[in-house]
Amino acid sequence: MKNKIPCVVRKLDTGDYSAQLGDLSMEKDIVVERKRNLDEICGNFTVERERFEREFLRAKAYHTKVVLIIENATWSDIFVGNYRSKTSPKSLIGSLLSWMVRFNITVLFCKPEETARIIYGIFYYYAKEKLLYG
Repeated sequence: MKNKIPCVVRKLDTGDYSAQLGDLSMEKDIVVERKRNLDEICGNFTVERERFEREFLRAKAYHTKVVLIIENATWSDIFVGNYRSKTSPKSLIGSLLSWMVRFNITVLFCKPEETARIIYGIFYYYAKEKLLYG
């Protein structure tokens, strides 16, 4: 319980993280999918594409907002091919941008030490907006 935030560890149908507000789970409303680097997301778009796409299709069917966080990366890293995967920058950019449109996801890049604060902020402001505006 770092920072006095209670945490429950369990498998989610979609995403790596979600939140709960009292008895109300936000799992069908918003999730965060975290990737540790560009090579991991390249693997998801190539060898694991069918499984990965099913996860995003489930989210779309439930109108679940997905925030995709990719650590240790920037758009510039993609443009210049600064990763080990053989996936071309053009292909990776195309996959990320088309999935942003197709599945209404948000893609964020950050340093690993920023991830927890970003995830906390996403759920904090989602809950705040939900409570204020329904």
